[in-house]
Amino acid sequence: QVNQWDEAGRSITLTTNGHSHIESSFQYEKTFESDPGNASQMHNLILATKTYATAKALRPLRTPLNADSTILFLQNGMGTVDEVTSSLLTTPSVRPHYYTGIVTHGVYTKRAFSVVHAGHGSIRVGAARPSDERGSLTPSLARAASPNYLLQCLCKAPGLSTSEESEEAILPIQLQKLAMNAVINPLTTIFDCFNGQLFDNPRRLALSRLFLSEISSVISTFFASSMREKSDGEAMSKFSIPILEQIVLEAANQTAENISSMRQDMLNGRRTEIDHINGYIVEQGAQFGVDCSMNQMMVQLINEKRKLADAEIPEIFSGAKRD
Repeated sequence: QVNQWDEAGRSITLTTNGHSHIESSFQYEKTFESDPGNASQMHNLILATKTYATAKALRPLRTPLNADSTILFLQNGMGTVDEVTSSLLTTPSVRPHYYTGIVTHGVYTKRAFSVVHAGHGSIRVGAARPSDERGSLTPSLARAASPNYLLQCLCKAPGLSTSEESEEAILPIQLQKLAMNAVINPLTTIFDCFNGQLFDNPRRLALSRLFLSEISSVISTFFASSMREKSDGEAMSKFSIPILEQIVLEAANQTAENISSMRQDMLNGRRTEIDHINGYIVEQGAQFGVDCSMNQMMVQLINEKRKLADAEIPEIFSGAKRD
């Protein structure tokens, strides 16, 4: 990364509406896990790595982080908060407080440190808790409720359209985004198609409903178990199959000409984030006693780098009907 930073002239190029802007007023500090004594305190950290690389990226930063620090997770999928908590930040009294963010901006990378802002969206940020703190108002969550410098900067930054949400508001948004990703990402990958082509065939739409049936059961149970107070019917309706299907179809239409991030990873020979998307659904389903055999099969297909034709759907997915 340092070599790439030097090759880029120690600058970041942002292209918006065909116009490029180069910014070079950045500083960076090397981190060395072998010499933590020289590390200064880190007050704010934005984690935007691939989900599977999160713990590895955070490990050298354990010492500079403490109870006065803030970590913002800006990632696809779910599960990284629990992973870093259980493996790296295990002591509640000195644990940083966490935020999670849902990004709808369209951005892609041309090369290292050169990005294109292809579509304007928003960033919605709210407090997040690891599983060992859910269901009660813990000290870390109380701290997160106080004014936060990082969030104030993001909300003031022009072009980001950042808003701060309550924990009760951010979790449903995060779960709906997970459901959308768990359908569009893997299906566009195994059928090797653009987002807008995904539901051209009615077989694929029927298949997506089978996935959403499992996903709906899992995330509604997850949400109910995460709230301090009993969730009402209106809150739970956000995870119904019709609502989730509407979200998926709207997203596919709005990004019709896009290549999903998982398909991009597959086409470029990179590891995908399937284990933190559909794999997370399967993991939570096992805890709640919800059968997730469809999502389990999808995880297997993606990890095996399989591609499918529409005619193979009934053979591979036992719940899908033949014509």
